Amino acid sequence: MRAVVRVVAAILGILLSSVGNAVPADAALCPPGCGSGDRGGQVCRVCDTKPPKPSPGKPGKPGKPDLPACPPSKDAIPDDGSGHPAGWVRVRCVEGSLVLLFWVEPRVNPEQLARSLLDEMELTPIDIGITPRGSDAMALVGLPVWLWVEDPSSATWGPKSISAGGVTMTAKAHRVVWDLGDGTEVSCGKGTEWTYGVGEKPSPTCGHTYSKQGRYTVEASSYWTADWSGYGQSGSFSFQLTRARRLDVGELQVIVTSGR
Repeated sequence: MRAVVRVVAAILGILLSSVGNAVPADAALCPPGCGSGDRGGQVCRVCDTKPPKPSPGKPGKPGKPDLPACPPSKDAIPDDGSGHPAGWVRVRCVEGSLVLLFWVEPRVNPEQLARSLLDEMELTPIDIGITPRGSDAMALVGLPVWLWVEDPSSATWGPKSISAGGVTMTAKAHRVVWDLGDGTEVSCGKGTEWTYGVGEKPSPTCGHTYSKQGRYTVEASSYWTADWSGYGQSGSFSFQLTRARRLDVGELQVIVTSGR
């Protein structure tokens, strides 16, 4: 009798193990459109694409859109310096942690070309303008802090355009979200640059006042849109670029002395 019980228990264990492995744990990560197949007697999802990797940047605040995966098309030619067919365009793409170069016929996938052109534009986060000026300067509790885009250029604010292989793209920033490090976020445009003689007035367009002393990390995230068109297709990429700096905030000490 005990032998029969052991055999039944073993059979149940095998059945439960098969049910538990019927669908792999990462099946939920597969994008829509994946088919199904039979692998070693286990039914599972079969996907041609991998889950997208997060873009570089602060969690929740991504950087530029990812480059296309390599090869960008079945007819792509690796850029080994030996030349390429006339009219083809060189694009950047990623394979694992490597960034590779390929020659592609532009009309094969205009969106992939546009994504590569965005990388070629070499856009950068804004240079932070903030009062008080100077990396070691200290702000004071209760006094307004001004925030602005320092010396905006086509690379830090736009517009910046690029064309290649029949695809044209223009990118520009449209706002900056300031994370002041004390739980406050402020959304602005370019802001207004502080100048000597203004005194202790608050910024007319973008600023903040700290209520407690401390050391804060100020992050400026510029929000961009890049519009592209080519070969009867068009689209846009939205992304953010972030720069950070430290800001010390102190309290104004008043020393009272009495004469004899």
